[in-house]
Amino acid sequence: MNSVLYVTTTFPTLAAFIENEVKRLHDRGVRVRVVTLRPPGREYQPEHAPLLALTRDVGSPLSAEGWFALLRWLFRRPHVLVPAVLRVLWASRGSVYALAGHAGYLPAAARVAEIAEREDFERVHGAWAHFPATVAWLAARLAGRRFSMAAHAGADLYRTQAFLPDKVREADFVTACVRGNAAMLRAMEPRGRVEWLYHGTDLARFGGVRRARAGSASLLVVGRLAPAKGFADAVLALGELRKRGLSPALVVVGDGPERERLAALARHAGVEAQVEFRGSLSHEELLPLYASAWLLLAPSKVIANGRRDGIPNVVIEAMAAGVPVVGTRATGIEEAVTPGVTGALAEPGDPRSLADAIEPLLRDPDAIERMGAAARAAVRERFDAAVNFERLVALFGGAPVRAEGGGCA
Repeated sequence: MNSVLYVTTTFPTLAAFIENEVKRLHDRGVRVRVVTLRPPGREYQPEHAPLLALTRDVGSPLSAEGWFALLRWLFRRPHVLVPAVLRVLWASRGSVYALAGHAGYLPAAARVAEIAEREDFERVHGAWAHFPATVAWLAARLAGRRFSMAAHAGADLYRTQAFLPDKVREADFVTACVRGNAAMLRAMEPRGRVEWLYHGTDLARFGGVRRARAGSASLLVVGRLAPAKGFADAVLALGELRKRGLSPALVVVGDGPERERLAALARHAGVEAQVEFRGSLSHEELLPLYASAWLLLAPSKVIANGRRDGIPNVVIEAMAAGVPVVGTRATGIEEAVTPGVTGALAEPGDPRSLADAIEPLLRDPDAIERMGAAARAAVRERFDAAVNFERLVALFGGAPVRAEGGGCA
């Protein structure tokens, strides 16, 4: 494969897993470009700043350029455009969210198709399974290009599944970064080629962290401050641990709509002095926190609209750095964390269960060291980004691949 056109939501971002793919492809000499359905990101890892030059926003439904592009395709290939659009809209009829999104991004698909044709990209790749994959599918059909897609979790798989079986069936391949999601997609459309492929993490960066565990107990949460992350349960678990005579610190890294609510919960639970909000940090700024944390908490849960995590990338980063993880049995974290070996698991949405999982580890620092070493070994075995990237390259090239093994935001 010599060229690929990625379609995603916003880019670049702090999450960095799609960014890492694009950077590795670019460094490999593949001609790669990214088109976004929202304006380019304003927060991203510093090493990904050069990727902005590869990025173009095509998503606004108010853009006259998009509607003109759609009209051009209507004149050039009505026999392709009209049936394809009707298929997508008919499949979306049961969901206002899906219908509005698919209709609103039709001009974007037309623009992506023109870019693919004009710049002679071999493949159009939907980096998320919902609207980006639909845009990529339609663009590939209009421009006569190959189509593939990635599936993660949350909004792209579970908020709506309108038109999802069609995309799975017609893609060259679909990658899923959670084994349970791969199984779901295979059951949904047995004729599709669905490959279970973890993102992985940078072992040179995170695996090289020298642990210097803080003298007093310190817990860490990292991610967007949003309901599906379950960070409110982490704050409430502090209150439960306090009743049991334990007062660990909780360092909160990230920003988002839950920031004020989390602060209010900490005040109400009487643990305000234990909680420190650090805002969004780069990977390099995170390394000292991984070095000193006793445990990483990942209390993810499924919320009412279907949003959820997969395997948060921070789980794999922390494990690579030798930090045991206390997560939940909710969304895929159980694929990474082995209870009693690399951490512990709690019930989602249950602060008391989370405290039950944390307490014995805080009382046994030697177990934290043993689990940290086991976590490093587990990541080296299954979650090496360099190894998993080669599997992705093989898929892009059409080769058969045994796609296994870290992290899905």
